[in-house]
Amino acid sequence: MTPISNLPAGQRDLQRRVDQWNADEALWRKLEPKHRLRRKMLHGPGKRQLRELDLREHAAARPPEDCIGWLPTRETNLNQP
Repeated sequence: MTPISNLPAGQRDLQRRVDQWNADEALWRKLEPKHRLRRKMLHGPGKRQLRELDLREHAAARPPEDCIGWLPTRETNLNQP
């Protein structure tokens, strides 16, 4: 993994996306044995339902994205000097 601070500004966002993609792909491959087992155990659901179950499982296992920056709240008024 390339340290993001050493990259030019335009490449940093792209590198973050690539790192996230690689992490998602590694997680998907980690969950693949469960997907295969589910397909063997559940003969009734169609391909679409099995794919939806796989995607839900992946979304639940995925860590939340980092929230970097400041978000205004109700208490803060942006119009005040």
